[in-house]
Amino acid sequence: MRVSVLCVLLALPSVGYAQPGVGAPAPPDLTGSWSGYWLSDTNGHTGPLRAKFTQVGPDQYRVVYRGRFAKVIPFRYVAKMDIVGTGSDAVVLTAEKPLGPFGTFRTTAVGSGNTFDATFNSRRDNGKFVLRR
Repeated sequence: MRVSVLCVLLALPSVGYAQPGVGAPAPPDLTGSWSGYWLSDTNGHTGPLRAKFTQVGPDQYRVVYRGRFAKVIPFRYVAKMDIVGTGSDAVVLTAEKPLGPFGTFRTTAVGSGNTFDATFNSRRDNGKFVLRR
């Protein structure tokens, strides 16, 4: 997980990332409603995705994702995403949630005022979430 966060940070433009709360500039506020899609890189499945972000602490968001699988099967997924890096125009977040027999679902994301791009992986799947305001 730490390797994937490091890769995300290295792939970003140089915006002066710092640990949250240590002289870091105020990160963009992700609070509110977002919409877009999810895509599985493993099997090509895709579908609509909505998310509601609520800040629950200085370094954490509660995110409620709602989407559809196979065009008709609704799903809801709740995650607490930790802020692991900030810049003047972006924030890097991670989340990890055990899903019992399905393994652990891990997410790494970069959010700005209007964009939220995340990668996810679990035991049998990996892909991305693409959200916009």
